[in-house]
Amino acid sequence: MILDDLKTTRVFALSPAGLPVERTVAERLIASAARRAHVELQSGDIPLTPGTLRIAVTGMLHGASQQGAWMYFRIDPDGSGEMLASDAHWLFPLCSLVLEEWGGLDAREFPNGVLIIPTFSWLRNLSDFLVGSLRSAEHFDREKYMRQLARQGFSHVTVNGLGVQRPFESGPPGDVYSWFYDYSPDLDQFVDSDLLRGYYPADYLQANLNYLKENARLALKYGLTPGLHINSPRSMPEEFWSRYGFLRGARVDHPRETFRPRYTLAMSHPAVQRHYRELVGRIMHEVPEIGFMHVWTNDSGAGFEFVSSLYAGRNGGPYLIREWKNEEEIVRKAAANVLTYYRLLRDQARQVNPLFRLVCDLGPFYAERRYILPELGDGLDTGEFGFFMDPDGTTYSQQTLRPDVMVHARVEAGSTNVVGIPCPRLLYERLQKVRMSGGGAILSGANPETLAPFDINNEVLRSVQLFPSRPIDDVLRQNATLLVGPERAQDLVTLWDLADCAVRAFPQDIPCSTFGFPWFRFWARPFVPDIDAISEKERAYYERFLLATFNNPARVDLNNDMMWNFLSVEEAGARKQQVDEAVLPPLREALALCESTVGQVPPASPGRAVLHDLRDRL
Repeated sequence: MILDDLKTTRVFALSPAGLPVERTVAERLIASAARRAHVELQSGDIPLTPGTLRIAVTGMLHGASQQGAWMYFRIDPDGSGEMLASDAHWLFPLCSLVLEEWGGLDAREFPNGVLIIPTFSWLRNLSDFLVGSLRSAEHFDREKYMRQLARQGFSHVTVNGLGVQRPFESGPPGDVYSWFYDYSPDLDQFVDSDLLRGYYPADYLQANLNYLKENARLALKYGLTPGLHINSPRSMPEEFWSRYGFLRGARVDHPRETFRPRYTLAMSHPAVQRHYRELVGRIMHEVPEIGFMHVWTNDSGAGFEFVSSLYAGRNGGPYLIREWKNEEEIVRKAAANVLTYYRLLRDQARQVNPLFRLVCDLGPFYAERRYILPELGDGLDTGEFGFFMDPDGTTYSQQTLRPDVMVHARVEAGSTNVVGIPCPRLLYERLQKVRMSGGGAILSGANPETLAPFDINNEVLRSVQLFPSRPIDDVLRQNATLLVGPERAQDLVTLWDLADCAVRAFPQDIPCSTFGFPWFRFWARPFVPDIDAISEKERAYYERFLLATFNNPARVDLNNDMMWNFLSVEEAGARKQQVDEAVLPPLREALALCESTVGQVPPASPGRAVLHDLRDRL
């Protein structure tokens, strides 16, 4: 068996310039099987001796160049062999396969080794656990999460969460807009520039930079490529404008959500461009392994001058375009300004990391997009994940882009309001749809195992990434057997299927069940016909933390956020009927089955904890 063969390995050979993940994998193999082995640094061209297994990231396989993304494993009975990968992020999942799935196999059945081609060459996490407010969730463990992502076959990870509890941004009494600065912080929250020095406290910047650097170190330990998800270009501190008012660009706040205007810099001014080059250069100096940035904008205190979707309407500074120009001229200038920023970020970062790529979220640019899309390429990529501001809901096709543009697909893998809700077949179908369309880049979720220890969605994603032709029924049955044993495996699969039915049927266009759920504190607030009948004093326990100003009707009207009336009475009635008829029946059936199955499982059985956990989440 392969595990027995590993026990005869005496040396794990790493290259002298080896990556951190190579040593991580070697140490894991030593701890799991090859307990008498040790690590040596050897040149890759030295022939393998009996008992020596080479671990390396390389572009060569069997003496020839191997293109694309791949991972390869071979071992002989004498403990010699190879564990190779085209990229650092494939070594740890390969090691996990060897130890978790292949250990009981006879290596003689695979004399030429095993070659695995991952389904998606770029698989990145979609979550707030490292860049947003969920970074402070109880029991969240950063290193365990990085290890989990690597095991699942993720390749890239965003690492730029704040290292403090709250952002530096503030506002007048009653203003809540600073809360929108808690996630996806911009570059100036980690390093400064000559222009900005002194406006953010040094200890604040250092705490954030330390957090980012530690996240990046953990990512590299498991072979993941670290990157940034930034809301950018973001507004400047209010005090900044007292000195540099002539650099004022666009108003980027939401006038109905704040009591103080926020402004970003005038991007076309040379001093501003120098400022951003300094920020990029300094953050790349601190973490040269940063491989990408994803730019989201025109939201949460960020935005570009004169683009059509600014909350305050088209506006900007004095350097981009003069007043009274027609719509077409404004659109062209605004698009060119956006591209100037994108190219600046890419070009400056590539001075340190030539492989750096920029993911451009074009959702807000529904008027300017037709001028931006043809200019993408050479490391400027995009993705279909931000079209909620587009009036007609249209997207774009790959045919409008240059061939070298990577288009990232967003695949939802659960709910952040209730972590770990299973929808395995739905997720499988979504991933397979992207695969069959030829997509190679995915932005998807992964629930931390420290918060959702039995999440089947995680295993489905891993299976599609590493073994895309494996039937979903096999994936579910295998994992159910591991969790609750063969006697209760089918019951658990049935529970997952019922939950999957409920998730599929749940209406996806109810704002208060998505982003509005935490904003308006639905976990804690009362549900009564007339909330205003409750005194403000009695409501204070949750209204103090409501993401709404005092004059926002959301305080007493669950269907209203300032001038947004989410659903009409008829629309709400149709969705209630859908929930009553298609969501609640499978959910109630699942809860009943869960209760009856728990009663048949011995108290000491590990399966009992699995069923209890699932019942609580449902």
